[in-house]
This record gives sequence, C-alpha cells and structure tokens, in this order.
Amino acid sequence: MDDRTDLETLNDTLREVLARLEAHRPGEAGHGERVAVAAVAVGDRLGLPFESLIELRIAAALHDAGKLAVEPGLLAKEAPLDPSELEAVRRHALLSAEVAEAHALVRRVLPVLRHHHERWDGAGYPDGLAGEAIPLGARIVAVAEAFDAMTQGHPGRPPISEEEALAVLRAESGRQFDPAVVEAFLAVQPLIQPVRVA
Repeated sequence: MDDRTDLETLNDTLREVLARLEAHRPGEAGHGERVAVAAVAVGDRLGLPFESLIELRIAAALHDAGKLAVEPGLLAKEAPLDPSELEAVRRHALLSAEVAEAHALVRRVLPVLRHHHERWDGAGYPDGLAGEAIPLGARIVAVAEAFDAMTQGHPGRPPISEEEALAVLRAESGRQFDPAVVEAFLAVQPLIQPVRVA
C-alpha cells in the first residue's frame, strides 16, 4: 500500500469511528472534531513539528473511541455514577488505546489516547502519571477536551460560558492541567473557529 492509500484508509477510518461515536452518544456531535481543531492550534502554538501535529490531530479525534464499548445508558446518565459505573466509563481511555492498535498509522498515538485523563498533579487515570511524565499530546488533548466538555455540556451537567470555562482552566493550571498548555490554549482560543455540525 502506498502512503496515499494508507492516508485515505486512515481518513475513512477516522470518519467511520467519529460517526459511530456520535450515534453512540447523542448530543455530542462534533466533539472529536472540535477537540482536534483546538489541540492542533495549541500544538502549533507550542512549536510542534508538522508530523507531530498530524499525529495530535488523529489522537484528538479518536480520544473517546473507547466509549464505543461503554454502555450508552452510562454515558447518558444524569445522576452521579456509582463506583463500578465510574470505573466502566474510565476504562474508555484504555479501550481507546486498544482501538489504535488496529491501524499501523495510528499506533504511534496510543500513549496520547491512553493518558489523556492523567492530571498534572498525578491524581488522574489510568496510571497516575504526573507532570512531564504525561505525554505532551495527552496534556494538550486534556485541556482541549475539558474546554469543549464544559462549554457544550453533557447529561447531568449543563454547559457553561466560554469565559467561565477559561476561568476553570486558569484555576486548574498546575493542578489538573499543564500550565504551559493552558497558557497556549488561552492564547489561541479566541482564534479557533468552531466546527459546524449539520
């Protein structure tokens, strides 16, 4: 297979996974694409090379692919999750990494998929990594995803304004999020055009 055919196959795979995710999680249409757009803008601001930006775009688009294996009722539940339900939802990071193993061009982003819910202070999951031990791509996706989740809302949590979401990112800088990534996000966020979903 030549590189062009590989990339066409990868693009088809990305589109298929995103379409399946949106069908599996009604109300979250466009989430993967919005996170990808923001993540690439942040990566560019941080000076990542072009190849790394391509990988970041793939990882950001696929970061929630593992949720396809999570019971839709849990993803839509408005009441607080009990410990076993929370564990089932949290497994999506590991499952997303497993999805990446199926395509050679995506395997390189497996660490980003696995670790996008780690925290700068080490209190995240699945491995409790802290600081720069967390892959940079995962730190970028964490900020982009958090902003999108806050401003779009989800079951049991109504959306908040962009200004409120940015205030949360500032407050969590150095705790949940990498301060350098938050700073870069704050710089590029006003320039990011929202992804329109039909």
